[in-house]
Amino acid sequence: MPRIRVLVARRSLPPLAVVLAVLATINLGVGVGLALTQPSRADDVWIIYDWCRAWLLRGTQLYADLDAMTDYPPNAIATLAPIALVPRSWLVPVVAMLTLVSTPLLAYVVIRSTAPRARLAVAIVPALLFFCWGGVRTLLEFSRVCLALGFGSVLLADARPGTAGVLLGLALVKPHIGGPVLLWAMFTRHTRVVVIAVLVAALGVIVYCARAHVGVVDVLIGYVRTLRSLFAGADAMIGRTSLQQWTHVVAGDGALGDAFWIVAAGVVLIAPCRLAMTARPSAQAASPALFCLWSLLAVYHIGNNLILMLPAFVFLLLVDDPETAGWRMAVAAAIQIVLMLDLPVHVYPRVADSHLGFVARDADRFAVLLAYVSVVLICRRLDASASAGRAWAHEHR
Repeated sequence: MPRIRVLVARRSLPPLAVVLAVLATINLGVGVGLALTQPSRADDVWIIYDWCRAWLLRGTQLYADLDAMTDYPPNAIATLAPIALVPRSWLVPVVAMLTLVSTPLLAYVVIRSTAPRARLAVAIVPALLFFCWGGVRTLLEFSRVCLALGFGSVLLADARPGTAGVLLGLALVKPHIGGPVLLWAMFTRHTRVVVIAVLVAALGVIVYCARAHVGVVDVLIGYVRTLRSLFAGADAMIGRTSLQQWTHVVAGDGALGDAFWIVAAGVVLIAPCRLAMTARPSAQAASPALFCLWSLLAVYHIGNNLILMLPAFVFLLLVDDPETAGWRMAVAAAIQIVLMLDLPVHVYPRVADSHLGFVARDADRFAVLLAYVSVVLICRRLDASASAGRAWAHEHR
C-alpha cells in the first residue's frame, strides 16, 4: 500500500489525545450499557439468529416465499450459522463483545492501510475521534466486523493475497460493506484476491443450497426478488445516505425515480474506478475510501453503517498536503460534528418544521457528499502538483 506522510505536529497531540480518550471511553461505555439494557436494540440480531437457526437446524429455504424478507445473501446465512448454536441468553453479550473488539481493530487496519508510516501519537487521533461517533455506540450489528475484514484484505493484498482473499470473501457476508473493497481489488488488479474472495462467497452459497436442498439459481432469483421488493419502487426503504432520497424527490417514487437513482450511482462510481486504476500513491490511498463513500451514496444504509466514512476521514486527516490543510481540517471537523451528534436522530425532530429541518434530516447525506467531493479534489490537486514537479525536474536535468 502507498506511504503518505503526516502533517500534524507531535507536540500538539498528547492533551488532545487524553481528552478524546475520555470521550471515546464514555461513548463506548454508553454503547455497552444500551446493548445490555435496551432489548429493542437487539431486534436485528434476533432476526438473523432466527434465520440461521431455521436454516441450520431445519434446512428451511429462506428465499422461496414471494414475501420473503431475508435481505442477507445466502453465503451470509451459511457463514453466520455458528451463532445459531449460541444459547439465547448469551447472544446479546457475545455479539456486543464481538463488535466492541472489532472497533479498535477496524481503526487499526484502516489507518495502517491508508497511512502506514503514521506515528502512533498521530494515528491515535483519528481512531479516538472515530470512537466518539454516534453510530459506534451501536454494538449489536455485524457491519464493523465485515469492514474490519475488508480493510484487513486491503492491508494484506500485496503481501499475502491468499489471506486477503479469504478475509474479503468473509466480508461479503454484507455485500454493501464488503462490496466496495471487492470493487477496489478488481480495479487495482488484485486478481488473486478477487478470485479467492468470490470462491469463498460462492462456497457459502453452495453450502446454503446443500442444506436447504434447493438449486443455486432458485436461491439467487429469490434473493434478488427480495432486494427489489425492499429497496426499489414506490415503497422502497431509503437509507440515511443514499442519493435515492433525492432522485425520488426529483423524478418520483416509481420506475423513473429508480432509473435516476441508478444513473446517479453510476456517475458517482466513475471517480473511484479511475483513481483505483492509477499508480499514484495518493490515489491508491484514497480509492478504497471513495469506493466506501460510493456505497453510502448508492445503496441502502442505516446509521451504524456510517463507519464506511472512516477511510475517507483518515485520508483527510493524514494525507500530506499542506496547501489544503485548513480545508481538510474543516471538512473533517464538519464530518465529526455530524457523526458524533447524530443530527438526523437527535436534532431533526426538534427542527423538523423549520428551515433547518431539511439540513438536519439529510445531514449524513450531505456529510458523505462533502467527503466524496473533498477526497476527489484533493487527489486531483496532488496529481497536478506531482505532474508539475516531474515537468520541472525534467526541464532542469
